[in-house]
Amino acid sequence: MKLPGNSDPTRDDELEALISDCFDLLLSTVPPEQANIVRAVDLEGAMPKAVADIQGISLNEVTKHLALGRRSLKDRFGEMQMICPQHGLAGCACHLKGDAKT
Repeated sequence: MKLPGNSDPTRDDELEALISDCFDLLLSTVPPEQANIVRAVDLEGAMPKAVADIQGISLNEVTKHLALGRRSLKDRFGEMQMICPQHGLAGCACHLKGDAKT
């Protein structure tokens, strides 16, 4: 079924916006030089060589910052999954005790 105003019936614009906001929040926790390169390459589709030329740094530096930025994002995402959605506490074990409603 095709919805009005949405050319792709499998696409969920609200979910995409939520994911984008979440990713932007996570990206803000990464050092700026890494975040800028991750955004340019992974979100905007720029080629690493073009990013190096624009920023006036070597391709090796871009590759290093890209790898470090991706690693940082992966670590942050792992930390985020450990935060209790009910209490906002890292490492909260309420779901293990059956106390998720408090």
